[in-house]
Amino acid sequence: MQAHATRIPTQIDQLPYNDLKGHVGQDKGVHANHSGGHADIFIGYLTNTNNTKVKVAIKVLRMTNDEEAVANVTKYLIRETVVWHRLNHPNILKFFGLDSSLGRFGCPALISPYCDNGTVNNYLKKHPDIDTRLYIIKGVSEGLQYLHRQEVIHGDLKPSNILIHDDGYPLLCDFGRSKILATSGFTTKPIGACRYQPSELLQGHGPNKTTDVYAFAVTSYEIWTGIQPFHEIHQDSSIILSIVMKDARPEFPEHAPLGTEALWELFEDCWKGTPEERLDIEVVVRRLGAINIPQ
Repeated sequence: MQAHATRIPTQIDQLPYNDLKGHVGQDKGVHANHSGGHADIFIGYLTNTNNTKVKVAIKVLRMTNDEEAVANVTKYLIRETVVWHRLNHPNILKFFGLDSSLGRFGCPALISPYCDNGTVNNYLKKHPDIDTRLYIIKGVSEGLQYLHRQEVIHGDLKPSNILIHDDGYPLLCDFGRSKILATSGFTTKPIGACRYQPSELLQGHGPNKTTDVYAFAVTSYEIWTGIQPFHEIHQDSSIILSIVMKDARPEFPEHAPLGTEALWELFEDCWKGTPEERLDIEVVVRRLGAINIPQ
């Protein structure tokens, strides 16, 4: 008998989450502490049951007070909550819950730990050594390995979606473009940052494990070298044409960090043009574990 795919909820009140209304206080000020492509991040404090306070990020999805806009953003929030609430791994940003009193137009805010170190690129400005870079790349691979073992596709892996814990290890975040395999209802086409995406995604095909591995390689290239892929191209349309029509990839840097040769073959095996030829994340983690950069 064939198993039927489970469906994601269609309403917020059907979601499995911790309701944190009344337990989160937002820092004074109406302006966001950080802003991304689709959300504003405010700093606040979550009061635990033992009356201790934890510094948190309050993620408020950006929208206008328009019925269609609110409905579309609500779908985005449902997608992120359905994926995020089930994840538990040292390299995945923890999800605390939702708070309806801090959202917009009936769409709750998502609450997670606040990372003072910020994103990986911000952190590497203060910690540029190659040991730290390799440590972060290995941690990102282990976070992605966990997701794939849970049959979760991240769908938008890039440096701005990697935060650094206070103890210095990487945390994958932003699951608004993620999906759970064998679960129906993820109908919106994910559109992330084209610099980190393979040709098939840019041509409208859906994300899968091989597209995540591609994005991991391009993201790791940036973490390792400090060079944004296709930094010389400023328009997204030109980047897309280069990847789709010319099969473009990041180039081996002229002034490569010591040990780049050891990683380059791995990058190339992950960003191959044919999806079936890309490495499985299990293989990626094993090969990274065997790499030691000479001092």
